[in-house]
Amino acid sequence: MGKRILVLGSSFGGYHAAMRLRKLLGSAHQISVVSADPLFTFTPSLPWVALGGRDPSAIQHPVAARLGRAGIRHMQDTVTRLEPAACRAIGKNGVYEYDYLVAATGSELDFAAVPGLDPDGARSHALFTVEHAMAVRRALERLYARGGGSIVLGNAQGASCLGPAYEMAFLIDTMLRRKKLRGKFSISLFTNEPFAGHFGVGGFGAMRRMLEDEFTDRDIECITSVRLAGVSPHGVELEGGRRLACDLSLITPPFYGSHAYMGVEGLANPRGFLLADEFLANQRYPNIYAVGVSLAIPPKEATPVPVGVPKTGQMTQVMASRAAHNIAADIQGGVKVRVGDLGVVCIADAGDTAFLVGASPLQPPRNRLVHKKGKIYHYMKEAFELYYMAHMRYGLPMPERSF
Repeated sequence: MGKRILVLGSSFGGYHAAMRLRKLLGSAHQISVVSADPLFTFTPSLPWVALGGRDPSAIQHPVAARLGRAGIRHMQDTVTRLEPAACRAIGKNGVYEYDYLVAATGSELDFAAVPGLDPDGARSHALFTVEHAMAVRRALERLYARGGGSIVLGNAQGASCLGPAYEMAFLIDTMLRRKKLRGKFSISLFTNEPFAGHFGVGGFGAMRRMLEDEFTDRDIECITSVRLAGVSPHGVELEGGRRLACDLSLITPPFYGSHAYMGVEGLANPRGFLLADEFLANQRYPNIYAVGVSLAIPPKEATPVPVGVPKTGQMTQVMASRAAHNIAADIQGGVKVRVGDLGVVCIADAGDTAFLVGASPLQPPRNRLVHKKGKIYHYMKEAFELYYMAHMRYGLPMPERSF
């Protein structure tokens, strides 16, 4: 009898897990995907949308069509509770039973962690959806029209997706210089990291000095190891009493995993990130696998201000492939593979240049570390976006890449 495999989420982790499962299991087993968003969004390009360099349609594609061609059913719904003992997920629109489950729901944004942080309050901005990006674009256009102002970017305490603040600081600087307006604007960046380029993993060698030099050359103030106290009509308030006056702020909040996973003993940590073993399976409920941001990865070391461990799209795709392999091994028999020491490859655009980082494993000490700077990496990031979206639209092959 065929197994029912339920995948929660349809972004990098959920999409690739479902497609890999279909390839490994054939048509004998039922694979279903439940996600709140009907569109796949290539989130690494959201800074370009915010700066006006991309139309949202260029980085989005209906996920149901792509999954449907592979014989995978997609249901649009938000899962509000997981009942692992009964092997079912409870959504707003239905109940979904399963034999195996892949949790790839990404994150929930904890805007309530700091007063005034929620973009709906019109005091600050974020950059995690197309709607967020378009709101930032409109705010920047208003500032350009004014001909001057102050811009603050930052990472709140507990934040783990730290790169976009750096990218936006450098991209805005480049845009202002191209418009001959840079001398009329101040740009500041604050971060929960103990130093620039820590990124929740202890840094990437000399990347720290590269970023510090970049901030100095661009006249961007960088404030490290700081907590955000609040965002008020008067500016960004940091703990210790310092206030950063701003006409526009863009701040990364801390994450939850999912409230749907909370309150079940042995399933998730208090923030709703799933606990898993070296095979990505939950130890109490071994038919549940965690992929991407949904997975709890503790930091290797404590920092003065809490910093989360990032999970990039590339890391998530590797996890999705290995979780799919292990589910197939459970069902068909075979050797399961360990996650091992996950590596990371990331490109951060800076407008007139870009930074490439590669590390294996993610946290030090490492077997391999690469960090480079150059305009060519900007073009590499553009090329990867184009290929990835062609993969989503037309089914071009997408091999697993690790570092």
